[in-house]
Amino acid sequence: MKPKPLSKDFYSFLIFFSSVSCIIALIQSVALVVIGSQMIGLQSFDSWMWLVLCVIAVTNVAFIRYLAHVGYRWTAYACAASSLAVFFQYTLILDRELRVFYQEHYHAVASILFGSALLWGLSLTFTKASEKRWLRLSGSLTIIIAISLATLFFLYFQTGEGSTKLLIDKTSRWVSLFGVLPSVCLIIHFYQENEQLSPTGHARAHTFPALLKLAAFVGLLFFGFRFSVEAVGYSMPYKPSANDLRRSKLVDAYHFVDKSGDSLHYRLLKPVDYDSTRQYPLIVCLHHGGAHGKDNMQQLSADPAPFLMELPTRTKYPAFIFMPQSPKGLGFSGAYGSASVDSLVFRTIRQLVGRLPIDRKRIYVMGISGGGYGSWHFISMHPELFAAAIPICGGGDPKYGPQLVNVPIWAFHGARDRLAPVSHSRDMINAIRRAGGKPKYTEYEFAGHGIWDKVGEEEIMEWMFAQHKE
Repeated sequence: MKPKPLSKDFYSFLIFFSSVSCIIALIQSVALVVIGSQMIGLQSFDSWMWLVLCVIAVTNVAFIRYLAHVGYRWTAYACAASSLAVFFQYTLILDRELRVFYQEHYHAVASILFGSALLWGLSLTFTKASEKRWLRLSGSLTIIIAISLATLFFLYFQTGEGSTKLLIDKTSRWVSLFGVLPSVCLIIHFYQENEQLSPTGHARAHTFPALLKLAAFVGLLFFGFRFSVEAVGYSMPYKPSANDLRRSKLVDAYHFVDKSGDSLHYRLLKPVDYDSTRQYPLIVCLHHGGAHGKDNMQQLSADPAPFLMELPTRTKYPAFIFMPQSPKGLGFSGAYGSASVDSLVFRTIRQLVGRLPIDRKRIYVMGISGGGYGSWHFISMHPELFAAAIPICGGGDPKYGPQLVNVPIWAFHGARDRLAPVSHSRDMINAIRRAGGKPKYTEYEFAGHGIWDKVGEEEIMEWMFAQHKE
C-alpha cells in the first residue's frame, strides 16, 4: 500500500530548518576559513554551538522521518549514523572534561566523522534514494568532500614541514566551505517535492512546529550575529595601541632566517645597565594564542611579556628577554600533530647564545596558554638546555615525564579552565612525580583560563633566578 503523502506543512518545516542549517554551516565555514580553530576561543562559541546542535537535531529528525516515510530505509540509517557522529564531536568540544578525550583521540573522532559522512553520501548515491536527481547529486558531492577532507587530514599529520602544514590546513578550510553544497541540493529536492503536492486548503497551523521555527529564527539572528561579529573582529588586522608602540620602542626587533628560508620574527630586550663583560640569564618568553602574526609587536603585550618588561622586574632580575612571535597557523608546541615553529625558536636560541654574553647555565622558559604548552614542549625536547620552566595553563605529553625529573618546574593552572583542560597540567606533574621528580604545582581552585594576575603575584622571579644548571 502506497503511504499517504507528507503534508505541505511538513515540507515547509523541513525546508525551513534545512535552510537554517545551511546558513549556520555557511557562517561556521566562513569563520573557519577566516580564523581557523581559533574560533573555539571566542566568547560566543559555546552559545553558538548549542544553537548548532539544536538546529541539527530538529533538522535531522525531520529528515529521517521523511526518508523513512518514502521508503529509503538504508539512507535513513546512514543519516542517523552521520547525525550521531556530528553530535558526538560537538559534545566532546563543548564539555570541558570531554574536550580532553577529544584532543587525545582526535584522529579516531575524525575517522568516525569521515566514515559516517562517506556512508551518508554512498547511501544517497547508490541506494533507492539515487532515483531522485538532487538527492543523488547531494550524495555525490558529500562523497567528494568527505574523501578530500580525509585525504588532507591524513597528509597534514604525515608531513612535518610547517609551511606544508599551513598550506594543507588552508586548503582543507576552503574545502569545508563547499560542504554547504550538498545541503543546498537537499533544499532544492524538498522544494520540488513540495511544489508537486496538491494544495490542502487552509489547514490549521500547529503551535509546536511554529514555535520551533520562531526559536530557530531568533536564535540564528541573535547568536549568529554575535558569533559572526566576534569572528570578524578577531580576524581584523592588528592595530597597536599607544602602550604597544611605547613598548616596541624599548625592544629591538629582529628577524631570524634559516638555510631553508623559514623565518622567525622576535624581540630581544637587553638587561638594564647592560655590561657586555658580564654574563646574564636568558628568559624565553612564549606568548599566548592571541598574539600570533608577523607584525613582531603583538607578543610585547601578551602575558607574561609586559610583566617581564617592567622596569622594577628588570632592575631586580637583569636578563636577556627573548620574545619570539609565532605566525598564525603555527604554534610553539606542535601539540596533537599541529604545525610548530619550535625548531626555528631553538635555532634562534643557539644563535643568541653564540653571539651574546648569555649564561648557558641559566636559560629559562615561561609562557601562558599556547606558550604554556610551548614551555612544556621545549623542556621535553631539550631538557638539557633549560635551567627552569614556568608553564602556565599548558600541558604536554606525559611520556616525557622521566626526562623532566631534573628540570626545575613550577606549573600553574586554573581548575575551571575551559580552554586548556586542567588535566593537561595534572598529567604532566603526576608523570614527573611518578618518575621521582619534584616539580612545583599551583592550581587555583575557582579560576579559569585567565590566571596571569594570580601567577604574577607569586614569587616566580625569585624562584626562577634561584635555579641554575650544574
